[in-house]
Parts: sequence; C-alpha cells; structure tokens
Amino acid sequence: MRELHLPQRTAAVATHCGPHDDIDLTYAAVGSFAARNGLRSDDLVEEVYLVGPRDTDQPDRRRTLVAWLLAPDSARPSAQRITASLL
Repeated sequence: MRELHLPQRTAAVATHCGPHDDIDLTYAAVGSFAARNGLRSDDLVEEVYLVGPRDTDQPDRRRTLVAWLLAPDSARPSAQRITASLL
C-alpha cells in the first residue's frame, strides 16, 4: 500500500445499497439533487465500491458510493453539506 494524494474536489454523492440492477435510480436521485440545488456536473462520475463483489457474494449486502463531480464554478463556497436519505 502507498499513500495517494488527489486534488480536492466537490461532488454530489449517494450510497447505493444492494445489487446494481437498479443503480440507475441512485444516479437519477443524485442528478435530481444537483439540479434542485443549482449544482452543475463536471461530466465526471465515480463509483466507489464500499462493499463490492470481492467483499461479499451476497448482492444485497453490497454498497456503492455514486459521486457526480461538480464543476468548480457551481460548488457552493459555504461548503454547505446537505444530507439526503434514499430508500
């Protein structure tokens, strides 16, 4: 292992729970959140597998972080954090 330094970025994120069969709903929720809050995407999306296929063979236990990276000029300067729960 080694330490990796990445540039600071702002993103709209949500955690998708379960198999990827309906991950499109999580993407839609993140996009809707960004649109409602005047946040513009930088056309970059990242998925971070918090609990993935290598961690469990039970799809219902998987957790994937969906992050839409935001354009620097659309991020709020106040660093306001808004938390939403998706069921």
